[in-house]
Amino acid sequence: MRAGVVVTAHPGVEDLAVLAEELGLHSLWVNDTPMVHGDPFVALGLCAKATSRIRLGVGVTSPALRSAPAAASGFASLNAPAEMAQLAKLLT
Repeated sequence: MRAGVVVTAHPGVEDLAVLAEELGLHSLWVNDTPMVHGDPFVALGLCAKATSRIRLGVGVTSPALRSAPAAASGFASLNAPAEMAQLAKLLT
């Protein structure tokens, strides 16, 4: 069975991601509530930098709060470091 946790984007969220990974959880999800909490894409970037195995994702993205192009840009920004790492491996 896979277990995960849902959190909000707040200062220190990366520490929760590290703890979740140490506890063996499968995933950590950050809800997209920009009017109430911080930006989930920034939070996920911090979590990705602090962890190595746990899967990360946005729990809920509301089209009423964030346009589709803005959400797509956020997801693309999160994928950019991984894509650059794969490109570097191909070139070496």
